Amino acid sequence: MTAVLTVLLSFVASVVTTHVFIRLADQQGVVAEADHRSMHKGATVTGGGLALLAAAFAVFVSLWPLESVHRYLLPAAAIVAVVSFVDDLKPVPQWIRFGAHIGAAIAAVASVHYAQMIFQGYLPFWIDRAVAVFALVWFINLFNFMDGIDGIAGIETVAIAGGFAIVMAAAGMMSPLTGLALALAGAAGGFLLWNWHPARVFMGDVGSVPLGFLCGTLMIWLAVKLSLAAALILPLYFVADATITILKRLFRGEKIWEPHRSHFYQRSARGVGSHAVVVRRVALCNAVLTGLAVLALSMPVAAFFVAALSVALLLGWMEFAGAKEFANEAGAQ
Repeated sequence: MTAVLTVLLSFVASVVTTHVFIRLADQQGVVAEADHRSMHKGATVTGGGLALLAAAFAVFVSLWPLESVHRYLLPAAAIVAVVSFVDDLKPVPQWIRFGAHIGAAIAAVASVHYAQMIFQGYLPFWIDRAVAVFALVWFINLFNFMDGIDGIAGIETVAIAGGFAIVMAAAGMMSPLTGLALALAGAAGGFLLWNWHPARVFMGDVGSVPLGFLCGTLMIWLAVKLSLAAALILPLYFVADATITILKRLFRGEKIWEPHRSHFYQRSARGVGSHAVVVRRVALCNAVLTGLAVLALSMPVAAFFVAALSVALLLGWMEFAGAKEFANEAGAQ
């Protein structure tokens, strides 16, 4: 009953807080202006992730007991959110942003008991922890990179956080992070009502960066408590799109830290002329990945293979849709 109540209350709270935030931010001119790299037109309120996080955290601390792990994660998420919100308003030096990401990742990894191995004993202890910190810092940043069209980061949050809770329930386990996962999934769902195309509000770095941190941390705990394969499967689409794109840009000699519009999801959205069409396909793929993450509890290798195939099919469709845009541009010339 508490689980259902958490999702419902966080959903409603997010709808309300985001609506209030939109009105206040619009009055204060907290907007993102469109430029040649943007996937939107005109000025749109940004920073709405602050309302999403406020709703999720408020419901979580009201309904669930705080445990030792939360003393690591909640302050780390709050610090990352503050740095990111300031960055939304005025650019923050890269070393401050990156330092906050590294500090948060270290806190998340430190929340895992020293006797538990994140990569299930395949690596020596210190390498296990170092790889986990590196992977989480990368996930924080790739989650931010992937927040480039209306609805996609919200859908991914629902899928990863909700998927975490579903896999835990399927295994008959309750994690200290289950309540937080449910609150994040519900709040992200409420935020989507305002962020669906055409978006009334963007989550901004204050949303995408802390959500990347929290979703990545959920995957670390899923790997520790249950299944490394399930933890790799749930975020597989986001990881694949971002990682392949950055490798392609490196190969072309581009500056990977500069904004761009070459992700699979961005090119396909331009090709089909719709953010919503792309996000619905991402949601469908994520639903498949969630089912496969449950299957990974008993058949990890087979589940991961099918998950990789599912993501490859989605990326293949996106590549085909993106090629339409290139053909249309060539025809126009």
